[in-house]
Amino acid sequence: MNVQDYVDVDLTNAPRERGKAMIDDLDHIRDQTPVFWSEQSRCWFITRHADVVDAFQRRIPVTNDGRMFPVFHLIPPEQWDARIPTLVKYSDLWITSTEGERHARLRSLLMKALNRKIVEGFRPFARARAESLVDKMIAEGELEFNEGISRAMTGDVLFQLLGMPPELTPELRNWATWLMEGVGATVPTAERLEKANLALEKMNEAVAIELEKRRTDPKEDFLTGLLNASEGEDRLSYDEILAQMHVAIVAGHDTTMNTITLSVEALARDPEAWAWVEGNQDKMLDIVTELQRHIAMVGGQPRLVYEDFELYGHKIRKGDMIAVLIATANRDPAVFQNADRIDFTRDNRGSMVFAPGVHFCLGHHLAKMQLTEFLGALVRKVKTIEVLDEALDFLPVWVFRGVYQMNVRVTAR
Repeated sequence: MNVQDYVDVDLTNAPRERGKAMIDDLDHIRDQTPVFWSEQSRCWFITRHADVVDAFQRRIPVTNDGRMFPVFHLIPPEQWDARIPTLVKYSDLWITSTEGERHARLRSLLMKALNRKIVEGFRPFARARAESLVDKMIAEGELEFNEGISRAMTGDVLFQLLGMPPELTPELRNWATWLMEGVGATVPTAERLEKANLALEKMNEAVAIELEKRRTDPKEDFLTGLLNASEGEDRLSYDEILAQMHVAIVAGHDTTMNTITLSVEALARDPEAWAWVEGNQDKMLDIVTELQRHIAMVGGQPRLVYEDFELYGHKIRKGDMIAVLIATANRDPAVFQNADRIDFTRDNRGSMVFAPGVHFCLGHHLAKMQLTEFLGALVRKVKTIEVLDEALDFLPVWVFRGVYQMNVRVTAR
């Protein structure tokens, strides 16, 4: 029987409808065929580790340039100016939507505002925030973790680093959810695209106020860094700054928040893994790296094909979309034995979590710093943690997988 006859995954709806089982479905496709045309998702799936590496290393003709515009056509182009003008304008300016010289320029300028030294300067704040939030967990005993703890951790740290007012942290839930539901689905609805547009408008309003303050009162923060970042006479334009702030605000906290939540769930449901963490607290970076691989928060990345090519006998056409599936690559038995198991001694140098190549995640230092600090505080202070939800309610997003809420019970050491 041909694989297309009995398996497919709808990347728009399966993340929520199937939850964790979606990853098993994608693993099944990987084990059957390295390249798969999904009728439900209207794109090609690339699933195996070696091919995912090739996609990120540009050894096949795929690009970020223009990848959002096929999605925007869910709304007639003549209606874009009225319904999604901000989304159309700024999505093309995001660093995640650029290639070649345009990408290299943005990356060089952004690295001046977000490097390891700058991130490490915020570690004491992150450590104190983690300790405070774990103390809150212990005091309450039972609580909602995803919004009450995980987003509070990552949102507060991010806004401290960016230079955004902490009183705006409650807005992060809507900004991130609306944007990811719009641009993180393979085929979102027109209504979701309009909500994503609204999220960008609201972020622009908030960032504009802070940028105006920095022009006369510069700070030691990311916003001031963006204003000052330069190569000779080259500086980021005002619209480029707004666009990179969209990426920083959402990707800079939402992905790490999802990772914290799903990592805590994985540890809570695996007593052997929790015991290993308890006994090896000096190996927190190894622990974080394996959890990132195991939980498959990073589902993958969409890419647009810019010229016809053939892969494993499949003719892939210019204009086709490809889902480069990091989650299945990180569970490929050719690279990771017993991938379903949490193994903190595993060699994770082949992990695709941050994506190899020119688009390697700019925020990887910030993510790892927060993860090690929060999980370190958790294991030092908490004896047991139990997830009270039988199954988690996942967002309808495949690129970065997250949940709407997670209820837990904890006991102190």
